[in-house]
Amino acid sequence: MSRFRYTLNEAVGDPKAWSFTWAIADDVTLNSTCGFCGQTHQRLTYEVARGADILWICQRCVGRYPVGGVIDGERFDIPSVRAYIHGLTARQKQRTCQEAIRKVQAALPDLQLGEIIVYFERNLQLSPQPAAVLFTGMAQLDEPIDPRIFEVQTRSIAHQDEFGSLSETERAVIWPALTPQQRRRLASLGHAPGGIRTRRARGTDRRELPAPRMPALSEPAILDPLPEWAEKSTA
Repeated sequence: MSRFRYTLNEAVGDPKAWSFTWAIADDVTLNSTCGFCGQTHQRLTYEVARGADILWICQRCVGRYPVGGVIDGERFDIPSVRAYIHGLTARQKQRTCQEAIRKVQAALPDLQLGEIIVYFERNLQLSPQPAAVLFTGMAQLDEPIDPRIFEVQTRSIAHQDEFGSLSETERAVIWPALTPQQRRRLASLGHAPGGIRTRRARGTDRRELPAPRMPALSEPAILDPLPEWAEKSTA
């Protein structure tokens, strides 16, 4: 399979000429496009400005290019800018997930979500059983919400067994929200939904999985958050 090459669009010029406005767009349908590299199917994009020019860029470009930022009139160095962005991202992702739960709750009042809400607020993730209930409800909404906005816990043996105990339909509902690494591990344990083609990994031991590549929801912001008006959500 060919891989997407992350190259700057010619119109971007020098990335250092751009600065973050600290606005974040969160697309729960994962259909946004990066203004720097052109990659599609993005969830989170970040507004950057160069004079009157405005673009929205993806998370990979945030970490790849030295885009600056100013807070209270002070220009931050690149590590501080990225730490600030990381904190804003964590808050935005949490808010978006909370809004998704509220939408399901409003549309399906008979669905028991009380324990799921409490679990998410405590862990900022979902275990397999609550995820199956919530994702099934989300699939019934008039406006689609991609289940990949949530992180599903499968690191521990208990969570792996919990996933394996679900019905075929429930596992299929959760499967799109899992990372490739999670899918490989669960498939190696025989928990992949029927009809899913996976490559069985060598050495199918039951050691715990490493943490997700970007556990933004579970990490605190390093810098103080910006006021509410500075964030933009398309959820």
